[in-house]
Amino acid sequence: MDAFNINGVQPAMNEHAQLQTLEHKNETNEREKFIRKLLMGNSDFNPKTAAELGIKFGENNFSVILVRINKTEDLTISDLPSIIFAIRNIGEELYGESSECYGVETDGVTVAFLLNHGSDTKFISEQSADLKRHIVELFGVNTTLSLCTQKDCPVSDCQILYNKAKYAMLYRLSFKPYSIIDYDKTLSMSRLSCEYPSLLEREIFECIHARNEEVLDRAISAFIGTVDKMSYDTIVLHTARLLIAVDNLTIDSSGNNSVVHNSVIEDLSTLESIDDLTRFIKSRCMEIMDIISAQKPDTKKDMIVTNIINYINDNYKDPELSVEAIAANVNRSSNYIRSIFKKSQGVSISEYLARSVLTRYAKC
Repeated sequence: MDAFNINGVQPAMNEHAQLQTLEHKNETNEREKFIRKLLMGNSDFNPKTAAELGIKFGENNFSVILVRINKTEDLTISDLPSIIFAIRNIGEELYGESSECYGVETDGVTVAFLLNHGSDTKFISEQSADLKRHIVELFGVNTTLSLCTQKDCPVSDCQILYNKAKYAMLYRLSFKPYSIIDYDKTLSMSRLSCEYPSLLEREIFECIHARNEEVLDRAISAFIGTVDKMSYDTIVLHTARLLIAVDNLTIDSSGNNSVVHNSVIEDLSTLESIDDLTRFIKSRCMEIMDIISAQKPDTKKDMIVTNIINYINDNYKDPELSVEAIAANVNRSSNYIRSIFKKSQGVSISEYLARSVLTRYAKC
């Protein structure tokens, strides 16, 4: 009997099990392709095909949840597939308790879940928190979630929900790390000004030239406070513009930059929170400050600039204070002090004077 099993029945059973596994895998792959195309708008919804693949949409309400793995630079290439697989399977099990849920990998670091559910959506935040906790316990990895929900939503609008969830993920730096970002909460943020804070850039330049770390901290905090409600792409763009400009402070007379800034965008792309961004900007600014400090100073010119600053600070209330009056006080020509002051402080004397007056009156 044992020989019969070994030579006949058992191999047949094994082959049957393998075929079932293969069929299930193929069906799962086809289901994932169907859901992925539905989310990305690559095909129209076909009810017959959906039914054949076991996809059921019995409710009128849909949600799309994106789960993004944070700090992927700390992971190996071989780690990501396992984590993606776990997120998809655990998420389908958790969200599936209260909805029809289908998960697909979208870009190598993100899993998208399409949920079809009743009008009560409280389960989403509860199950999302559980999903995040499980992933931390299993892999020591944190995730950020974005979400878009729509009631009385036709299946054809699932692509719109997916795009809105992607848009919400762009604001991940503006929320606390590892948040669940609701698309509706980002709508008011998108109406805020996206203008580059050029005045704060100049203030940061002044602090670097003056080697004033305390005031530099405040200037960087003000810069961050201006950009932190913008989209991720805008924050990265503005920060890159600031840091490249800061790097350019070290250009020598030959036009060569002593700090290579080609990697700024790449470095910024790894940051996951506003605190990370603040530390990164401070680190780069301090690096430039150290380079400038290490350069041989022109003691005589530095002394003249110091005297100019002291004279402005002592006489800013004088309505007759001008560049000519300052030049006379330090016994130099107006053109000369304009040149050395701009080179030393990064701003003109007139700008420095105007800002000093405004700053002091603002404190009154």
